[in-house]
Amino acid sequence: MRKHIGSSWMLYVLWITALVAAVSITLSCERESTAIQGIAETREMTISSESSVDIRRINVVEGQSVTKGQLLVELVSPELTLKINHISHQLDQLRAQKGVNKDEIRSKIRQLEAEKASLNSEVRNQIRLIENQYNLNKELASGLKSIVKDKKGAGDMAGSGASNPVTLQIESLRQELALSLRPLNIQIELLQKSLDEAGSPIKIQVEQLEKELALLKSENSKLNIYAQMEGIIGSVNFKPGEKASPFAPILTLHTKNPSFVKGYIHENVYTRMTLGKKVTIVSQTDSRNSVPGSVVGVGARIVEYPARLRKNPVLQSYGREVLVQIPEDNGFILGEKVVITSSEPKITLLSFLREQRSMLVSYLKKFFGPEEIHAEIPPAAASVSRKSAEGVTYIASPMLPLKTSDIEASAIVRLDDIDRWLVLSDDTPDKKPLLFLMDGTGRITKESQISGLKEINDMESAATGDEGTLYIACSLNANKKGKIEKSRRLLVSVKREGDKFSLIRKADLYDLLEESAARNKNEEWAQFVLSAMEDRSLDIEGMFYHDAALYLGFKSPFYEGHSVILKIDSIDEMFCNEKLDDAQVSVWKKILLKTDETLQQEHISDLFYHNSTLYVTGTLSDQAGGSLWKLDENTGNMTRVASFDGLRPEGIAAGSSDGTLIISFDQGGDEPSQIAVVEGVL
Repeated sequence: MRKHIGSSWMLYVLWITALVAAVSITLSCERESTAIQGIAETREMTISSESSVDIRRINVVEGQSVTKGQLLVELVSPELTLKINHISHQLDQLRAQKGVNKDEIRSKIRQLEAEKASLNSEVRNQIRLIENQYNLNKELASGLKSIVKDKKGAGDMAGSGASNPVTLQIESLRQELALSLRPLNIQIELLQKSLDEAGSPIKIQVEQLEKELALLKSENSKLNIYAQMEGIIGSVNFKPGEKASPFAPILTLHTKNPSFVKGYIHENVYTRMTLGKKVTIVSQTDSRNSVPGSVVGVGARIVEYPARLRKNPVLQSYGREVLVQIPEDNGFILGEKVVITSSEPKITLLSFLREQRSMLVSYLKKFFGPEEIHAEIPPAAASVSRKSAEGVTYIASPMLPLKTSDIEASAIVRLDDIDRWLVLSDDTPDKKPLLFLMDGTGRITKESQISGLKEINDMESAATGDEGTLYIACSLNANKKGKIEKSRRLLVSVKREGDKFSLIRKADLYDLLEESAARNKNEEWAQFVLSAMEDRSLDIEGMFYHDAALYLGFKSPFYEGHSVILKIDSIDEMFCNEKLDDAQVSVWKKILLKTDETLQQEHISDLFYHNSTLYVTGTLSDQAGGSLWKLDENTGNMTRVASFDGLRPEGIAAGSSDGTLIISFDQGGDEPSQIAVVEGVL
C-alpha cells in the first residue's frame, strides 16, 4: 500500500515537472525580441513647379552640399510670360480708350456751350433792336403836342406799364430763350456727369488687370527655386532647355544626416514596440556609434522586407515596419544598416498568465459588450511622461502631448496645404492673438500672430471658410470676475497665406447678437440668447462653416434640455454691414449628448462637419471625461462613437489620413494638453 502511494506521488511530481518545462520552453520560444534590424534614412524634399516651365539653368549637381537660401534652379514659364504680355497690352488699350472717350465728351460739351452762347447772343440782339425802336418812337412821339397834352392818351401807352406791348415782347423773347437753353443745360449737365464717370468702368477694369498683372509678376519672380534647408542634392531629373510638366520632380533635396530609422519586425517574432518607446540605435559596422531614439510609428500591416535586410536575398521575408526618430547630430550615413535594441524584460510565467487573463477579459468584453469605438488612450496612471530637449513632453502611449508652457488647447483645425494643424489656446500671454502650428507628432513647429489684430482673449473655436479664410470666435463668456471683456466678445475673419495670418475684419459678436435678438424677441433663437445673456451663461465652444454660413455650438446653457447650434447665414455680409439682419440667425439643431436617462448629459466642446455629417465632442461639467458623437441623419439623434475616460476633449479636426480624426484634450491646470488619433469613424 505504501509502495502504491509513493509511486503515485512520484507520478504527480513528474507530471508537474513536465508541465513547468513545457511552459518554460514555450515562453523561451515566444520571448520578445529585443533587437531588430533597420536602415538609417531621411525624408527627401521634392522640388517641382505648379505650372509647366522651361529649365533655364540648373546650378547644382547630384551629391552637392547646399546651404539654406542658395539658388538651385532657374525656370521660365512661357505661359506666364504670354499672360503678362497679354494683360500689359490690354492695360495699354484701356488707358488709351479712357483718354479718347473723355476727349469726345469734352468736344460735345464745348459744342453745346457754343450753341448756348449763340442763342444768348441772338436773343440779346433782338431785344436790343426792339429797345432801340422803342426809344426812337418815344422821341418822335414827344414832339407831338396833342399826344403830350393827353396824359391818358396814346402817348402814355408807350410807357413802361405791364400792358406795354414792347415790354411784353421783350419778356416773351427772354422766356423763349430760357426754354431754348434748358435742354442744352440738361445735355451739358448729363455730359459733365458722364465725363466725371467716364473713367469708372474702365478704371475698375484697369485696377483689376493691374492686380492680376502684379500677381502674375509675383509668380514669375518665384520661378527661381532656392534651397529651403541645408542639405544634399539627391537627384537631378532635368537638363537645361528641357520642359517640365506641372508637379514633375525637378530635383530632390535631403538633410546631410539621417533623421529617422526604419526597422522591420519579422512576422514570426513577438515584440512590444509601441509609440513613445525608448530604444537605442547601433551601427552594424561600428558598435561604438550609437544614439538614443523614440518610436514614432508602428506599422499596422505586413510588408515585404528590403532585400538588404534579408538573410538570403533570394528568399522573400515579411514583417511590420517600425519608425524611430533619432537626433539630427548623429554619425550615421544615409542608408546605413543599424540595429534597434530595447531593454524589455523577459516574460515570466506570472506575467504570461496575467497577459492571457487580460486578453480573455478583453475578448469577452468585445464579444458581449455594445459595438462602440474607443480611442486607445491609457489611464493617466499608466502614462510615463518624458521631456525631450525641445521642451516637448512625450508620453509612452498612443497619446501625444503638446508644448505645456503656454498652450491650453481649445480648438484644432486641419490645414492640408501645409500639412499642419492650427491649434488655438484659450489663454495667451497679454491677450496676444497667437496661433500655433502643430505637426503629426504633437510638436509645435511655429507660433504665428494675427497681424492687424491688437488683442483677443478666450479663443474657443475656429473654422475654415472659402478661399483660405479662417474664422475664429471667442467664448462670449464672462471671466472669473464676472465681466465680459471686449476681447472675449470677438468674432474675426482672418486671411491665411501658408503660415502667415492677417486680419480681414472683426466684429463684436456679443453686441450683434444682442441687438438682433432685441428686435426679434419672438424668435426661438432670440429667446435663447437673451435668456443666456441675462444670467451670463452664454458660452460658445464649437464652430464650423458651410455654404457661406457659420454654425455656432454653445457649451451652455441648455435650452429645453438640449444643446443649441445657431446658424448665421451670409456671415461675410454680417462683417461688411456690421449688423445682423432679421432672419439671418436661426436655430439649426437642438441636440442631446446623452445615451441613457441615468447618464449625465455632456456639453458641446467642438463641432466638425464632414461629408454632410456632423461630429461633436462633448465634455462633462463636473468631472474629467467626454465623448465623440455623430449625428444620425435618419433619426436625427446623436450616437456616441468613442469615449474618453478621465480626459476632456476640447477640439476636433480631420486627421492626416482618410478615415481618421484628431482630437485635442485639455485637462486644465498644469497638466499638458494632448492629442490622439481616432480611426474608423469617418
